[in-house]
Amino acid sequence: MAGIMNVARIQLAVLGLATAMAVGYFVSSSRASASAVPPQQNSSFPHGKDKHKTLECSKCHSIAVSRIDVKEFPNHGACAGCHNLALESLAKPVIFCGVCHNGRPLSKSQSALFPFPKRRPISDFGAKFSHPSHLKPQEAGGPIGRASQADSPGTAVLSGASIKTPRCADCHKRVEPVQAALPEMTLATGHRACFECHGEKPTNPPNMFQCVECHKLGGPRSPRLFNVVKEFKHSDHDYDIRSKKKAELRLPKPPDHLCAECHDSAASAASLGGIRLPKENYCSGCHSGKVGLPDKLSENVIESIRKSLKR
Repeated sequence: MAGIMNVARIQLAVLGLATAMAVGYFVSSSRASASAVPPQQNSSFPHGKDKHKTLECSKCHSIAVSRIDVKEFPNHGACAGCHNLALESLAKPVIFCGVCHNGRPLSKSQSALFPFPKRRPISDFGAKFSHPSHLKPQEAGGPIGRASQADSPGTAVLSGASIKTPRCADCHKRVEPVQAALPEMTLATGHRACFECHGEKPTNPPNMFQCVECHKLGGPRSPRLFNVVKEFKHSDHDYDIRSKKKAELRLPKPPDHLCAECHDSAASAASLGGIRLPKENYCSGCHSGKVGLPDKLSENVIESIRKSLKR
């Protein structure tokens, strides 16, 4: 009898050791997978699938006045409304679970989630944005681009009687780049910038909950033209040094008139895809080498302009 008991104890000890080793392997491999899964094994959410395109954005994502940015993945309930999670996790653990998880979850607090939003070379969504629509005079209770002080953050009920005209510098402010390769002008993008005017009750639509009005699947994207032209600095173009007739001096020009003159394609572009850099012949109007005007453009500058126009 004692021999049988000893054998049972040995079997239990071996089983316990094997279990501990298996659990240790699972935990270590899961932790390793959370940081070592090659990028090509990571899956991206297929927004463009026929079924997914019929869903409202709010089915998976939500925002509020107190939380205007989407900073985390949707919870399992968003997926379970259409998918059998148990079956999907067994059949397609990388393609399905890999949309959000970079390894096997260890616990609720250690869910092995990717950073959100996931780092991707390009988003599924472009942005519907028209410069002409945003350059129209509008009612404003305070400075353009700021919500009324009486409203909650993220709302923009502009209630003043004064009419303001938006300026280029409201969204594109000059900064001192820490590196020569970085842009010297900012791009006001994202919910925080847009919701200053398009909050809960905007003067002009859309409001902050009409996601699809701006986020277009496969829509136009910003051409990202900053620093394309070699040796160009906006700070060298603050003043109009061209000769003027007396009649021109009598008519005051807006402070951003040089921006609109050079970037006339942006001022008239109903879509981000329509923005181009100024043409070579526009630059030569000032860069002529005549007395009181800048020297002619160098060949490498002219070549960079030509290349940008072919994009």
